[in-house]
Amino acid sequence: MKPNPTHEPAFGILKTGTTISDSASWLDSLLTQIRELRRERKHPRPQVEITAERDPSALDKLVEMPSPVMSLFGDLREAIHDYLHPRKIESSVAPVAVEEIWSKPDDGLPKLLSVFVHVLVVSLALVPWATSFPKTPKLTETAVMVYRPINLVLPVSDNDKSGGGGGGGKKTLTPPSQGRLPRPAEKQFVPPDPEPPKNPDPTLIVEPTVVAPQLAQMPRINLLNLGDPNGVPGPPSAGPGVGGGIGSGQGRGVGEGKGPGVGPGEGGGVGGGVFRVGGGVTPPTVLQRVEPQYSEEARKARYQGTVVLEAIVRKDGTVDIMRIVRSLGFGLDENAIQALKQWRFRPGMRNGVPVDVSLNIEVNF
Repeated sequence: MKPNPTHEPAFGILKTGTTISDSASWLDSLLTQIRELRRERKHPRPQVEITAERDPSALDKLVEMPSPVMSLFGDLREAIHDYLHPRKIESSVAPVAVEEIWSKPDDGLPKLLSVFVHVLVVSLALVPWATSFPKTPKLTETAVMVYRPINLVLPVSDNDKSGGGGGGGKKTLTPPSQGRLPRPAEKQFVPPDPEPPKNPDPTLIVEPTVVAPQLAQMPRINLLNLGDPNGVPGPPSAGPGVGGGIGSGQGRGVGEGKGPGVGPGEGGGVGGGVFRVGGGVTPPTVLQRVEPQYSEEARKARYQGTVVLEAIVRKDGTVDIMRIVRSLGFGLDENAIQALKQWRFRPGMRNGVPVDVSLNIEVNF
Protein backbone atom coordinates (compact mmCIF):
# COMPACT_ATOMS: atom_id res chain seq x y z
CA MET A 1 0.00 0.00 0.00
CA LYS A 2 1.06 3.63 -0.60
CA PRO A 3 2.18 5.62 2.46
CA ASN A 4 0.12 8.52 3.80
CA PRO A 5 2.67 11.35 4.38
CA THR A 6 0.06 13.85 5.67
CA HIS A 7 -0.83 11.57 8.64
CA GLU A 8 -4.48 12.16 7.83
CA PRO A 9 -6.87 9.23 8.24
CA ALA A 10 -7.67 7.57 4.96
CA PHE A 11 -11.28 7.18 3.92
CA GLY A 12 -12.83 4.21 5.74
CA ILE A 13 -9.91 3.73 8.22
CA LEU A 14 -10.60 3.99 12.00
CA LYS A 15 -8.34 6.47 13.85
CA THR A 16 -7.55 5.68 17.47
CA GLY A 17 -6.55 8.11 20.21
CA THR A 18 -3.19 6.49 20.88
CA THR A 19 -0.23 7.23 18.67
CA ILE A 20 2.14 4.36 18.17
CA SER A 21 5.74 5.62 18.37
CA ASP A 22 8.90 3.81 17.65
CA SER A 23 11.71 3.36 20.21
CA ALA A 24 13.73 6.34 18.94
CA SER A 25 10.89 8.89 19.31
CA TRP A 26 10.02 7.54 22.79
CA LEU A 27 13.61 7.97 23.99
CA ASP A 28 13.77 11.52 22.67
CA SER A 29 10.56 12.43 24.52
CA LEU A 30 11.91 10.96 27.77
CA LEU A 31 15.15 12.89 27.56
CA THR A 32 13.25 16.12 26.86
CA GLN A 33 11.09 15.73 29.98
CA ILE A 34 14.14 15.00 32.16
CA ARG A 35 15.79 18.19 30.97
CA GLU A 36 12.63 20.19 31.79
CA LEU A 37 12.56 18.75 35.37
CA ARG A 38 16.16 19.75 35.98
CA ARG A 39 15.49 23.22 34.63
CA GLU A 40 12.50 23.69 37.02
CA ARG A 41 14.60 22.68 40.03
CA LYS A 42 17.26 25.21 39.22
CA HIS A 43 14.79 27.91 38.25
CA PRO A 44 11.44 27.38 39.98
CA ARG A 45 8.40 29.07 38.53
CA PRO A 46 7.20 32.26 40.27
CA GLN A 47 4.00 32.10 42.26
CA VAL A 48 1.11 33.64 40.48
CA GLU A 49 -1.59 35.46 42.36
CA ILE A 50 -4.91 34.67 40.85
CA THR A 51 -7.53 37.33 41.36
CA ALA A 52 -10.80 37.19 39.60
CA GLU A 53 -11.11 40.87 39.67
CA ARG A 54 -7.89 41.53 37.74
CA ASP A 55 -7.86 38.38 35.54
CA PRO A 56 -11.16 37.10 34.14
CA SER A 57 -9.48 33.80 33.12
CA ALA A 58 -8.27 33.06 36.64
CA LEU A 59 -10.84 30.32 37.08
CA ASP A 60 -9.30 28.39 34.22
CA LYS A 61 -5.89 28.53 35.88
CA LEU A 62 -7.27 26.83 38.98
CA VAL A 63 -7.54 23.57 37.06
CA GLU A 64 -5.18 21.10 38.65
CA MET A 65 -2.13 20.52 36.39
CA PRO A 66 -0.31 17.21 36.70
CA SER A 67 3.21 17.38 37.96
CA PRO A 68 6.05 16.75 35.47
CA VAL A 69 7.08 13.57 37.32
CA MET A 70 3.62 12.10 37.14
CA SER A 71 3.29 13.05 33.51
CA LEU A 72 6.62 11.38 32.77
CA PHE A 73 5.66 8.13 34.50
CA GLY A 74 2.25 8.18 32.85
CA ASP A 75 3.71 8.47 29.38
CA LEU A 76 6.24 5.77 30.16
CA ARG A 77 3.53 3.41 31.34
CA GLU A 78 1.41 3.97 28.23
CA ALA A 79 4.37 3.45 25.94
CA ILE A 80 5.26 0.12 27.58
CA HIS A 81 1.65 -1.04 27.43
CA ASP A 82 1.33 -0.14 23.76
CA TYR A 83 4.55 -1.92 22.99
CA LEU A 84 3.51 -5.14 24.78
CA HIS A 85 -0.11 -5.07 23.72
CA PRO A 86 -0.43 -3.24 20.40
CA ARG A 87 -3.91 -2.41 19.28
CA LYS A 88 -5.28 -3.92 16.11
CA ILE A 89 -6.54 -1.47 13.51
CA GLU A 90 -9.31 -2.76 11.31
CA SER A 91 -9.65 -1.39 7.79
CA SER A 92 -13.07 -1.03 6.25
CA VAL A 93 -11.84 0.08 2.79
CA ALA A 94 -10.99 -2.24 -0.11
CA PRO A 95 -7.30 -2.37 -1.04
CA VAL A 96 -6.15 0.00 -3.75
CA ALA A 97 -4.47 -1.52 -6.81
CA VAL A 98 -0.86 -0.32 -6.93
CA GLU A 99 1.53 -0.90 -9.84
CA GLU A 100 4.54 -3.07 -9.28
CA ILE A 101 7.76 -1.34 -8.37
CA TRP A 102 9.77 -2.92 -11.22
CA SER A 103 7.07 -2.61 -13.85
CA LYS A 104 8.10 -0.81 -17.06
CA PRO A 105 5.79 1.86 -18.46
CA ASP A 106 4.32 1.12 -21.88
CA ASP A 107 5.95 4.00 -23.82
CA GLY A 108 7.12 2.20 -27.01
CA LEU A 109 5.56 4.70 -29.44
CA PRO A 110 7.09 7.83 -27.80
CA LYS A 111 10.49 6.17 -27.74
CA LEU A 112 10.23 5.23 -31.41
CA LEU A 113 9.17 8.77 -32.28
CA SER A 114 12.07 10.20 -30.27
CA VAL A 115 14.59 7.98 -32.04
CA PHE A 116 13.21 8.98 -35.44
CA VAL A 117 13.41 12.70 -34.60
CA HIS A 118 17.00 12.37 -33.37
CA VAL A 119 18.07 10.50 -36.50
CA LEU A 120 16.40 13.12 -38.70
CA VAL A 121 18.11 16.01 -36.90
CA VAL A 122 21.54 14.36 -37.13
CA SER A 123 21.03 13.62 -40.84
CA LEU A 124 20.06 17.22 -41.60
CA ALA A 125 23.12 18.42 -39.72
CA LEU A 126 25.43 16.16 -41.73
CA VAL A 127 24.01 17.02 -45.18
CA PRO A 128 25.96 20.34 -45.62
CA TRP A 129 29.14 18.67 -44.42
CA ALA A 130 28.74 15.74 -46.80
CA THR A 131 27.96 17.95 -49.81
CA SER A 132 30.92 20.27 -49.17
CA PHE A 133 33.43 17.76 -50.54
CA PRO A 134 34.28 18.17 -54.25
CA LYS A 135 33.01 15.43 -56.48
CA THR A 136 35.71 13.17 -57.86
CA PRO A 137 35.48 13.09 -61.65
CA LYS A 138 35.01 9.70 -63.20
CA LEU A 139 38.20 8.59 -64.89
CA THR A 140 37.83 7.28 -68.39
CA GLU A 141 40.58 6.07 -70.67
CA THR A 142 40.51 7.67 -74.10
CA ALA A 143 42.96 7.05 -76.90
CA VAL A 144 44.05 10.40 -78.33
CA MET A 145 46.22 10.71 -81.40
CA VAL A 146 48.75 13.50 -81.06
CA TYR A 147 49.05 15.40 -84.32
CA ARG A 148 51.53 18.14 -84.99
CA PRO A 149 50.26 20.45 -87.75
CA ILE A 150 52.59 20.77 -90.71
CA ASN A 151 52.53 23.92 -92.79
CA LEU A 152 52.46 22.59 -96.32
CA VAL A 153 52.64 26.04 -97.91
CA LEU A 154 56.39 26.56 -98.19
CA PRO A 155 57.70 30.12 -98.46
CA VAL A 156 58.93 31.01 -101.93
CA SER A 157 61.24 33.90 -102.70
CA ASP A 158 60.15 36.62 -105.09
CA ASN A 159 62.95 35.73 -107.47
CA ASP A 160 61.44 32.32 -108.23
CA LYS A 161 59.18 31.96 -111.20
CA SER A 162 55.57 30.92 -110.76
CA GLY A 163 53.53 29.23 -113.40
CA GLY A 164 55.40 29.43 -116.66
CA GLY A 165 54.75 29.72 -120.33
CA GLY A 166 56.29 30.68 -123.59
CA GLY A 167 55.57 31.85 -127.08
CA GLY A 168 57.07 32.65 -130.39
CA GLY A 169 56.40 32.78 -134.07
CA LYS A 170 57.88 33.96 -137.37
CA LYS A 171 55.52 36.81 -138.12
CA THR A 172 53.46 34.76 -140.53
CA LEU A 173 49.98 35.86 -141.50
CA THR A 174 48.41 32.51 -140.74
CA PRO A 175 47.74 31.36 -137.18
CA PRO A 176 49.93 28.68 -135.64
CA SER A 177 49.20 25.24 -136.97
CA GLN A 178 48.06 22.37 -134.81
CA GLY A 179 50.65 19.79 -133.89
CA ARG A 180 52.41 18.00 -131.09
CA LEU A 181 54.52 19.64 -128.45
CA PRO A 182 58.25 19.16 -128.47
CA ARG A 183 59.91 16.98 -125.83
CA PRO A 184 60.61 18.75 -122.52
CA ALA A 185 64.26 19.36 -121.70
CA GLU A 186 66.38 21.29 -119.21
CA LYS A 187 67.99 23.39 -121.92
CA GLN A 188 66.81 24.43 -125.37
CA PHE A 189 69.24 24.12 -128.24
CA VAL A 190 66.87 24.46 -131.20
CA PRO A 191 63.49 26.25 -131.11
CA PRO A 192 60.48 24.31 -132.39
CA ASP A 193 59.59 24.78 -136.06
CA PRO A 194 56.44 23.40 -137.66
CA GLU A 195 58.15 23.23 -141.08
CA PRO A 196 60.51 20.33 -141.67
CA PRO A 197 64.12 21.46 -141.41
CA LYS A 198 65.93 21.93 -144.69
CA ASN A 199 69.45 20.67 -144.53
CA PRO A 200 71.08 20.46 -147.95
CA ASP A 201 74.32 19.52 -146.27
CA PRO A 202 73.37 16.54 -144.08
CA THR A 203 74.78 16.90 -140.59
CA LEU A 204 73.84 15.68 -137.10
CA ILE A 205 70.26 16.76 -136.48
CA VAL A 206 69.39 17.73 -132.88
CA GLU A 207 65.84 17.06 -131.75
CA PRO A 208 63.95 20.28 -131.03
CA THR A 209 63.12 20.78 -127.30
CA VAL A 210 61.46 23.29 -124.97
CA VAL A 211 62.64 24.39 -121.51
CA ALA A 212 60.42 22.58 -118.99
CA PRO A 213 60.85 19.99 -116.20
CA GLN A 214 61.43 16.59 -117.72
CA LEU A 215 59.13 14.96 -115.17
CA ALA A 216 56.15 16.97 -116.35
CA GLN A 217 54.05 14.80 -118.63
CA MET A 218 52.51 16.96 -121.33
CA PRO A 219 49.55 15.76 -123.33
CA ARG A 220 50.90 14.11 -126.44
CA ILE A 221 49.11 14.35 -129.79
CA ASN A 222 50.11 11.90 -132.43
CA LEU A 223 50.77 14.44 -135.16
CA LEU A 224 53.55 14.33 -137.67
CA ASN A 225 54.65 17.93 -137.37
CA LEU A 226 55.37 20.12 -134.38
CA GLY A 227 52.87 22.81 -133.50
CA ASP A 228 50.51 24.28 -130.93
CA PRO A 229 48.02 21.72 -129.52
CA ASN A 230 45.45 24.50 -129.42
CA GLY A 231 46.26 25.65 -132.94
CA VAL A 232 44.22 25.52 -136.14
CA PRO A 233 44.48 22.47 -138.37
CA GLY A 234 46.15 23.40 -141.63
CA PRO A 235 49.46 23.71 -143.35
CA PRO A 236 52.52 24.14 -141.16
CA SER A 237 52.69 27.66 -139.68
CA ALA A 238 54.73 29.16 -136.85
CA GLY A 239 52.17 31.86 -136.13
CA PRO A 240 52.31 35.66 -135.99
CA GLY A 241 54.54 35.77 -132.93
CA VAL A 242 58.19 36.70 -132.79
CA GLY A 243 61.29 34.99 -131.49
CA GLY A 244 61.41 31.84 -133.55
CA GLY A 245 58.94 29.63 -131.66
CA ILE A 246 55.35 28.70 -132.40
CA GLY A 247 52.39 30.86 -131.49
CA SER A 248 51.40 34.46 -131.02
CA GLY A 249 53.79 35.35 -128.21
CA GLN A 250 57.43 36.20 -127.89
CA GLY A 251 60.32 33.84 -127.50
CA ARG A 252 61.33 30.41 -128.56
CA GLY A 253 58.46 28.45 -127.01
CA VAL A 254 54.92 27.50 -127.90
CA GLY A 255 51.88 29.62 -127.13
CA GLU A 256 50.93 33.19 -126.40
CA GLY A 257 53.37 33.90 -123.59
CA LYS A 258 56.99 34.85 -123.33
CA GLY A 259 60.00 32.61 -123.21
CA PRO A 260 60.91 29.10 -124.22
CA GLY A 261 58.02 27.39 -122.42
CA VAL A 262 54.44 26.51 -123.25
CA GLY A 263 51.29 28.49 -122.58
CA PRO A 264 50.31 32.01 -121.60
CA GLY A 265 52.96 32.48 -118.92
CA GLU A 266 56.56 33.51 -119.17
CA GLY A 267 60.01 32.27 -118.36
CA GLY A 268 59.66 28.64 -119.34
CA GLY A 269 57.56 25.79 -118.10
CA VAL A 270 53.88 25.18 -118.67
CA GLY A 271 51.69 28.25 -118.21
CA GLY A 272 47.99 28.79 -117.78
CA GLY A 273 45.60 27.54 -115.09
CA VAL A 274 45.98 28.51 -111.43
CA PHE A 275 49.05 30.04 -109.83
CA ARG A 276 51.09 29.16 -106.78
CA VAL A 277 52.28 31.64 -104.19
CA GLY A 278 55.67 33.08 -105.13
CA GLY A 279 57.35 34.47 -108.21
CA GLY A 280 55.43 37.72 -108.00
CA VAL A 281 52.14 36.10 -106.93
CA THR A 282 50.94 37.37 -103.53
CA PRO A 283 49.06 35.00 -101.21
CA PRO A 284 45.33 35.52 -100.57
CA THR A 285 44.23 37.21 -97.33
CA VAL A 286 41.35 35.98 -95.17
CA LEU A 287 38.54 38.53 -94.85
CA GLN A 288 35.81 36.41 -93.25
CA ARG A 289 36.48 33.28 -91.20
CA VAL A 290 33.82 30.79 -90.07
CA GLU A 291 34.82 28.52 -87.19
CA PRO A 292 34.15 24.81 -87.83
CA GLN A 293 31.71 22.86 -85.67
CA TYR A 294 33.12 20.17 -83.39
CA SER A 295 31.47 16.81 -84.08
CA GLU A 296 29.82 14.85 -81.27
CA GLU A 297 32.02 11.80 -81.91
CA ALA A 298 35.22 13.83 -81.62
CA ARG A 299 33.94 15.56 -78.48
CA LYS A 300 33.21 12.26 -76.76
CA ALA A 301 36.65 10.93 -77.73
CA ARG A 302 38.33 14.25 -76.81
CA TYR A 303 39.98 14.20 -80.23
CA GLN A 304 41.75 17.21 -81.65
CA GLY A 305 44.06 18.09 -84.49
CA THR A 306 44.26 19.91 -87.83
CA VAL A 307 42.61 19.15 -91.17
CA VAL A 308 44.66 20.22 -94.21
CA LEU A 309 42.71 20.95 -97.39
CA GLU A 310 43.97 21.79 -100.86
CA ALA A 311 41.86 24.64 -102.19
CA ILE A 312 41.78 27.23 -104.95
CA VAL A 313 41.05 30.82 -104.01
CA ARG A 314 39.29 32.32 -107.00
CA LYS A 315 39.54 35.86 -108.31
CA ASP A 316 36.25 36.79 -106.64
CA GLY A 317 37.43 35.60 -103.18
CA THR A 318 35.46 32.34 -103.08
CA VAL A 319 37.01 28.96 -102.30
CA ASP A 320 36.86 25.69 -104.22
CA ILE A 321 37.92 22.57 -102.32
CA MET A 322 40.08 20.25 -104.41
CA ARG A 323 41.02 17.42 -102.02
CA ILE A 324 41.81 16.50 -98.41
CA VAL A 325 45.55 16.49 -97.78
CA ARG A 326 45.41 15.55 -94.06
CA SER A 327 42.35 13.83 -92.60
CA LEU A 328 41.25 13.51 -88.95
CA GLY A 329 38.08 11.44 -89.18
CA PHE A 330 35.29 11.53 -86.55
CA GLY A 331 33.30 13.75 -88.94
CA LEU A 332 35.82 16.61 -88.62
CA ASP A 333 36.79 16.54 -92.31
CA GLU A 334 33.24 17.24 -93.47
CA ASN A 335 32.84 20.03 -90.90
CA ALA A 336 36.12 21.59 -92.04
CA ILE A 337 35.00 21.56 -95.70
CA GLN A 338 31.63 23.13 -94.84
CA ALA A 339 33.32 25.87 -92.81
CA LEU A 340 36.02 26.57 -95.43
CA LYS A 341 33.44 27.03 -98.19
CA GLN A 342 32.03 29.95 -96.20
CA TRP A 343 35.37 31.73 -95.91
CA ARG A 344 35.99 34.85 -97.99
CA PHE A 345 39.41 36.02 -99.18
CA ARG A 346 41.07 38.96 -100.78
CA PRO A 347 42.40 37.20 -103.91
CA GLY A 348 46.05 36.79 -104.72
CA MET A 349 47.57 39.35 -107.07
CA ARG A 350 50.00 39.02 -109.95
CA ASN A 351 51.24 42.20 -111.54
CA GLY A 352 48.33 44.00 -109.87
CA VAL A 353 45.72 41.68 -111.38
CA PRO A 354 43.63 39.17 -109.31
CA VAL A 355 44.46 35.58 -110.21
CA ASP A 356 43.36 32.13 -109.06
CA VAL A 357 45.79 30.79 -106.47
CA SER A 358 46.11 27.19 -105.32
CA LEU A 359 47.30 26.58 -101.76
CA ASN A 360 46.86 24.35 -98.72
CA ILE A 361 44.66 25.65 -95.89
CA GLU A 362 44.77 24.35 -92.30
CA VAL A 363 41.57 24.09 -90.22
CA ASN A 364 42.26 23.55 -86.51
CA PHE A 365 40.03 21.64 -84.07
